[in-house]
Amino acid sequence: MTDTAAIKPYLRLSGLEPLVVRPESNFINVGERTNVTGSKKFARLIKENKYEEALSVARQQVESGAQILDVNMDDALLDGVQAMS
Repeated sequence: MTDTAAIKPYLRLSGLEPLVVRPESNFINVGERTNVTGSKKFARLIKENKYEEALSVARQQVESGAQILDVNMDDALLDGVQAMS
């Protein structure tokens, strides 16, 4: 059993790789191009079911230094559940 008193109260995120945000982190780079309301290109690719091309947008964000991706499929003209599955 872990001693919970020893665990620091940092923001902990996980995906393919864990990310722990500490005071010394200072800055977290968020990629926001995988957002249908913030990127016309990404929205068009998703609406046209061009998921491989949309995935390349995410890859470019990571290759450019994004530590977190803002993936947003919330659009009135889009079935977000279907688009993410």
